Formats: sequence, C-alpha cells, structure tokens
Amino acid sequence: MDGLPVNMNKRTILHLITAVVLITATYMAFTSPAINPGVRPLLLGADEWHNQVQSYRIFYFHVPLAWVSYLAFFLVFVSSIRYLQTSAMKWDVFAASSAEIGTVFCALNLLSGMIWASSAWNGIYWEWTPRLTFQLILFLLYAAYGLLRRAMGSESRARASAVFGIIAFAAVPMSYLSIKIWTPLLHPDLTSEGGGIDSPIIVYTLLINILAYTLLYLSLLTIGMDNERALQESTSSRNP
Repeated sequence: MDGLPVNMNKRTILHLITAVVLITATYMAFTSPAINPGVRPLLLGADEWHNQVQSYRIFYFHVPLAWVSYLAFFLVFVSSIRYLQTSAMKWDVFAASSAEIGTVFCALNLLSGMIWASSAWNGIYWEWTPRLTFQLILFLLYAAYGLLRRAMGSESRARASAVFGIIAFAAVPMSYLSIKIWTPLLHPDLTSEGGGIDSPIIVYTLLINILAYTLLYLSLLTIGMDNERALQESTSSRNP
C-alpha cells in the first residue's frame, strides 16, 4: 500500500504531461506552414494541386498514428518472445494491452489516410496501392489477434497469442518499406527529393506530434494493463 500513492502520482504526472504536449502539438499542427508535397505531376490540374497541398496538414497526425502503431506492435513482438521464454504473465498482459492500443491507432491511421486521400485526390478515398494494402493487412492481423484472445480459454490463450504476435509482426516492416520498395504512386514519400520536409518548423511540429502520440500510447498502456490484469484475475477466479 505504501507504493500506491507514488504510482498514482507518477501516472497523474504522465497523464498531465501527455495532455499538455498533445494540446501543444495539435495547435502547432494547425498553425504551422502547409507542407510542400513535392513536384506537381503533369496530369494534375491547378485546383487539384492546391487541394493536395492544403490536405498535407493532416500529415502531422497521420504519421504519428502510424509510428505509434508500429511501436505498439514491435513491443507486442518483444513481449511475446519474453512470454515464451519465461511464461511470466506480465508479458502476456503487456502484449495484450499494447496490441489493443496499436490496433486502434492503426485504424485511426487508415481513417486519417482516407480523409487525406479524399481531399487530395478529389473524392477518392481508397486506392489499392502496396502502402495502403499492407497497412490494411496490418490492421486486420492485429484485429484478429484481439479476436483470438477472446475466443480461446485462459490456459492456451497466452501461448497462442504470443506465437501469433510474433508472426504478425512480419507485416510491420513490409508496411513501412512499401513506399521505398514500390513506386509511391498516389502515396508520396515526403523524405525523397523535393518531398517537403525541408523546413525547421515542419520538422519540429512533426516531432512534437510524434512525442505527443507516444506519450498518449504510454498513458493508455498504463490503463490498459490494469484492465487486462483485472480481466485475467476475474477469469481465473471464475475458473479455478
């Protein structure tokens, strides 16, 4: 009991810092300069190009959402390996909580991408490019991970989930590298020549937003682990 107030204070501080940084990052995203998406394609009209330039402001949210989903799934991968090595339930709790948060952030990344696409591509919400396809596969894999955990009994769930979490991680580097490996087509690479990440304020705004969403992940993780731990204890008490 002596450590409880300290832990609660640490969490409160984390949540407060997260809120402050998130508000600051959002303000910077809406007030920073529009990002230059690169060289205008020959087949793209002036009006369409103007819309695409303005739509790139969502980049400040879209990229951090992708980053956090990758981070969350990487930690699922690591904690799943640790569970198979040690059989310690704390690693299963960590993996389950991180996977759930990562799945939500991956879904938000897809949604923000569709909103971005609709504005930039004159109402086109989706194109089956490698980048979008792999991100959708990534979401479906970890959504299946969550369904797997709910469908299985407590005895076999942790081990099966760990194996699934390790295998599913293969989709993460494929999603990230899809822009580099295949022609970007409708999904541009802003780190390439003329890509647009060439202004200090744009870089700072992006980094602050990445920090904000990483802190949000950590805050949600502390809550998610408590919920997952309580769920497992409740299940164990019903099935002694």
